Amino acid sequence: MGEDAQADLRWVKVAPVSELAPGRGRAFEVDSIPVLLVNDGGSIFALHALCPHQGQNMDGGSVWRGVLDCPWHHFQYDVRSGENVFPRNVYPRDIPRLQREVRRVRTYPVRVAEGIVEVGVPPRTDGETAPPQG
Repeated sequence: MGEDAQADLRWVKVAPVSELAPGRGRAFEVDSIPVLLVNDGGSIFALHALCPHQGQNMDGGSVWRGVLDCPWHHFQYDVRSGENVFPRNVYPRDIPRLQREVRRVRTYPVRVAEGIVEVGVPPRTDGETAPPQG
């Protein structure tokens, strides 16, 4: 995300880093958005908490070497980009139904201030109850 785009974000305090177990995802509501914080070897990442495959919450999913494993059906996502790693790397691209199920997970910028993880979310517009999930 570019510097200009980050300037438009609202930074929301979510949790102390000490509450994020290494190798595990933990779900939070961040300004009405389900967000999954993951601790991958001391680096913290934020992704949309609902798996694109079937919309299940990925709370408790395991993380290893930059890959989040959804606890429901083991779809896997790169914690940095949100791109699907598995099953995209196994199945051919000519299966249209599968291609819809291997969409990327939205990612959010993260910063740590005084031991507290903050997540950058888009600003709300007048009358909007939650930022768009696109």
